[in-house]
Amino acid sequence: MLPRLQRARPEDKVPRLIECPPLLPVVFQEKRVLLRLGYRKRAADVDPAVRALIREETSRAGGLIRQRVAAVLLEKAELPDDPVFRGAIRSALCVCTIGPELEAAAGRLMSEGELLRGLVLDWLGSEAVAGISRQAGAWLAREGRDAGLWPGKMFAPGNRGWDVSGQKFVFAYVPAATIGVSLSASFMMTPRKSFSFRVNYGVDKPPTTRQGL
Repeated sequence: MLPRLQRARPEDKVPRLIECPPLLPVVFQEKRVLLRLGYRKRAADVDPAVRALIREETSRAGGLIRQRVAAVLLEKAELPDDPVFRGAIRSALCVCTIGPELEAAAGRLMSEGELLRGLVLDWLGSEAVAGISRQAGAWLAREGRDAGLWPGKMFAPGNRGWDVSGQKFVFAYVPAATIGVSLSASFMMTPRKSFSFRVNYGVDKPPTTRQGL
């Protein structure tokens, strides 16, 4: 089952991109941006010029985000003997990105001396990829439940319990290049506003731990 997911192997000659359903537009909250910038006062008490700048960059961010997701499904026999996959009978590997445009725009602003604008835009990019990843994780969870399986929690390389070198395993299977994402020798993704994770599936309800299933 899991109709939108396909099995994939590293030796496959042609990578297969798995398209998830259309994602909802990212919605930014001004309050979260202000907190990120260190403002603890009420939004109404913040300098109007700062609030105007945030709104301008929020509007700019919307035109720079390119939501892309790639995911594959691995069967139990294809999973490594690693605690990260313990108890799973299947596991979905996923890579999400917003593309390079926003990151490049933020960098230009900073190089031109517009540090606050650049920081705001960069943070909006981080919020955007986090939101896209949550949507993709929810989609994968639904697919698992529809197949009669228990989906575990999203878990990413670099989290406690899964060394960042786990990126190599994810990128060996997920056709990330088809959505414009590459991996460096030090396991850093390009564009930086990208995120990878796994969702395990089991026949029993997963334990309530940080790693989940």
